[in-house]
Amino acid sequence: MSQWAIEWYKKGSEALAKKNFDFAAECFFHALKMEPDNKLYREIRHGCIERMYDGNGTGARMASVRLVGIRGKIKKARLTKKWAEVDLAAEEGLLLNPWDAQLYAEIGEAAVLREHSGVAQYAWTKAVRHDRNNIAYNRSLGTVLRECGEYKLARDCFKRIYNADPTDSEARAMMNQLDAESVMDRGGYDKADSTQDVKAADEQPVNAYELDRRARRGQQPRADAPGESEEMDLRHAIRRDPDNLNHYLRLGELYHKQRNLPQALEIYEQALEKSGQNTDVLELKEDVELDILRDKLADAAELARRNPDKTRRTHKASALQKLLISREIEVLVPRAERHPQDMRLRYDLAERYRKTKQYPKAIPLYQQATADSRLKNDSLVWLGECFVRNHKVELGRRQFDKALLSLNVNDHPEPFKLAHYWLGRIYETAGQYDLAENHYTEILSVDYDFRDTHQRLEELQGTTGGLVFDDDDIDIDDA
Repeated sequence: MSQWAIEWYKKGSEALAKKNFDFAAECFFHALKMEPDNKLYREIRHGCIERMYDGNGTGARMASVRLVGIRGKIKKARLTKKWAEVDLAAEEGLLLNPWDAQLYAEIGEAAVLREHSGVAQYAWTKAVRHDRNNIAYNRSLGTVLRECGEYKLARDCFKRIYNADPTDSEARAMMNQLDAESVMDRGGYDKADSTQDVKAADEQPVNAYELDRRARRGQQPRADAPGESEEMDLRHAIRRDPDNLNHYLRLGELYHKQRNLPQALEIYEQALEKSGQNTDVLELKEDVELDILRDKLADAAELARRNPDKTRRTHKASALQKLLISREIEVLVPRAERHPQDMRLRYDLAERYRKTKQYPKAIPLYQQATADSRLKNDSLVWLGECFVRNHKVELGRRQFDKALLSLNVNDHPEPFKLAHYWLGRIYETAGQYDLAENHYTEILSVDYDFRDTHQRLEELQGTTGGLVFDDDDIDIDDA
C-alpha cells in the first residue's frame, strides 16, 4: 500500500506541475486513502484544491448546498463510529470547499481516535485557522498540541478560550498546567546543564520519601486474564458499557492511588464529559492536576537541593511553588462556595492566602474555621498573625491570648511556640520588656533554637530601649 501511495503521489505531483489541479487532487486523495496517517499527502492536496479555486476562500459555486449530502454522510458514519469513513467523507467535502473549518474538525477528531497524531495536529490547526475563536476547536487543538509537547502553542489555544469566556475555569487551569509543563517537561538534558548533570542526577541517592514516591508512581504489572488485573477489568467494562460513569470513576481512582497521574487525569476528563460537567467529578480531576503539579515541584526541589550552586534550578522550583499555590487558590475558592459547611476547605484556602500575603482575604476564613474544634487553635494563631501583618496589632494580640487558653506544648507544640513568639514581638515593640521576656522564656524552655528567640531575649536583657517592629523582617515561609 505504501508503494502504491508513492506512485499516486508522483502522479499527483506531475499533474500539479502542469496545473492540472483537478486530477492532482484526485491522485493525492488516492494516496492518503492508502496512507491515512501521512500528513504530507493531505497538506499538498488541500493546497492544490485552494489553487484550483484561485484562493477565493469559498470554494465551488453553491458549495454550502452541495455539502449538505456529504455532511449527512459524515453524521451517519460518526453515529456508527466508522472513523475512516468520516475521514474520507470530510476529504470529499474539502474538494468543494477547502476553507471549511468544520470539515477539518471532522478529520481532526477522526485522526485523534485513530491515533494519527500528525494528521490530528494539522487538521485541528486548519480548523482553528479558519474559525479562530471557536472554543471547541481551540480546546481540541490545545489538547493535541499538549500531547505533542507543543506547550506554548497549546497555551495560546486555551488563552483564546479564556479570552472568549473568562468563566471557563478549565481553560484557566490548563494555562497554569501548561506553564508548569513547559518549565519542567523538556527532557533530561534540558533539566541539566550537561550530560554529566544527567548522570549525576541518576547516580545520586535520594531520601526515603523520594524513593517511596517514585515507587508509587511506577506502572503496576498488567495482565489480560479477567480477574488478574483490576485495571484491565475496568477498561473492558468501559468498552462494554461506555456510558456507565462508575467504571470511569473507579478506574480514575485506581490510577490515582497507583500514582499513574496522567492516566488518572485522562480518565477523569472522560468521566467529566460523561457526567455533564458534574462538580464532584470536576473536583476529582482537579485533585489529580494538583498532584501532578506537586510531583513536578518535588522533582524540581530535589534537583535544586542536589545542585545548590545552580540558581536556574532554584528559580524553577520557586516558580513552580508559586504556580502551585495560585492553582490551589483557584480550585479552593469555588469549592468553599459549594461546601459552605466544610471548615477544612476554609482553613486550607486561608492558608494559601496567608502564604501569598493576602491577609484581608485570609482573616474571615480563619475566623470561620475557628468554629471547628479540630481547627480552632491553629486558626486562632494564624488569625493573630494575619491581623498583626495587616497592622491590626491589638486584634492580633487578642487572638494569641485566646489561643493560649487552650494550647499546650505537648499537644500543639508549633502553635504554642508561635503564639508566644508573636506576643513577645508585640510587647517588645510596645516597650513592655518584662512581658516580652516572659513569652520568649516560655519558648526557650521547650525549644532553645526556635527562630531568633534566644537572640531577642539576650538583646532585651542588655538594652534599655525597645526594638521597632518591622512587618517584613520575618519571612512568611518560616511561619
